[in-house]
Amino acid sequence: MTLLGVLEDDEYLPGHGVLVIRDRHAPDAGEPQGHALLGELATDALSGTIATAGDGWVHGRAGDPGQAVRLEAHDGPPRIALAEWEDVVETPFHSRTGRLAFADLTGGEDEGTLELGRRGLFRARIARRAATDGEEGDVWLLQFWPCADPGLPRWVRRTRPAIGSPDPGWQLVLGYPVLEVAHFAAGYGPPPPESWLDEPLRGDPPDAALCAQLGGTPPESPRDAIELLVAAGVLVPDGTRHRFAERPPSAAERLDLPGRLATQVERAAAHTRYCRVAADLTSVAAWGHPAPVDDLAERLLIPPGEVPGLLAYATTRYVEPVEGGIVARPRLRS
Repeated sequence: MTLLGVLEDDEYLPGHGVLVIRDRHAPDAGEPQGHALLGELATDALSGTIATAGDGWVHGRAGDPGQAVRLEAHDGPPRIALAEWEDVVETPFHSRTGRLAFADLTGGEDEGTLELGRRGLFRARIARRAATDGEEGDVWLLQFWPCADPGLPRWVRRTRPAIGSPDPGWQLVLGYPVLEVAHFAAGYGPPPPESWLDEPLRGDPPDAALCAQLGGTPPESPRDAIELLVAAGVLVPDGTRHRFAERPPSAAERLDLPGRLATQVERAAAHTRYCRVAADLTSVAAWGHPAPVDDLAERLLIPPGEVPGLLAYATTRYVEPVEGGIVARPRLRS
C-alpha cells in the first residue's frame, strides 16, 4: 500500500483533554454522511477510552500535556506493529473535503493540511502509547485509507482498562468537607498547620444516623472526621499519618442507606465504572444505526460479564434499544 501524505505535530496541546482532528473547512464541502448523530457533539459521548470518529471529526482521549501526533493518508490498509502500541482502535470516518487539519474542541484549525486523496468514507486506525524518555503526554498515530464499507468501530488492543473502578460513594454519604479532610490527612496538597486538626469542620455535617452506624457522631473537626473515615475504611492509619485504603469498601455495603441515597450511590458507582466505555458504545451505535449487541464484548474488548452492566448504564443516557440492536441518543441540552 502507498503512503500518500503525512502531517505531524510533536507538541499538539489538547484543549479540555481532547485531541481533535477535523475536515479542513472548504466552501465546496460535500454532503453530510448518513444521519445527524454522526455529527460532532451530536451525542453526549466524546472520545471514549481511546478515540471516536464521525462525519468530519476525530476525538482522541488525551491529557493536558503536549502530545506527539502523526497523521498518515494511505491508499489502502497499512500495516502496523501492534506490539509497539498500548491502545489501538479502528473506526469508520467520513470526510466531506478530503483534507484534514489539527483543531481544537472549541473551534479553529491549525495551518497544516493532510490531503487524503479523495472525499467520502474511510477506515481510520488510531494508535496511542505513552511517551518515553521521561517525557509527558502520549504518542499518537492516526492512519486513514478509503473504504467503501468501513463497518463498525472495533477496539483492537488495550493495555489500559476500559472499565473504571466503581465510586465507593463516601463523598455522597459523608459529604465533600469530610472527604477533603481525607486528602489532607493522606498527605495530598500543602501540609496544613497542626492547629487545623481541631478547627471547626466547614460545611454541613453528615447524617447522624449514618455516623452512628460507623460507631461515631457527626464530626465537628478534621480530627473527628479522620476517626470517622478510618471507621468507614476510607483511611488507614500509617504510623503517625494516614493513607487511603487501596480498596475502600462501598458505602452501600458498609451502611444501611436510605432509598434515595442508595440509588444515588449506585448510579455514581455505575458512572465511574462505565462512562468512558459508554462513549465507545455510543460510537458503535451511531455508526450502526442500529448496531447489534451480541458481539459487544469482542468488539469493545471488555469482559463479557460487564456487557449487561454497561448496557444498563448506557441506556439511561447514551443509547436506546430498538429492534435489531441499539441506536445513539442525541445530546442532552441544558
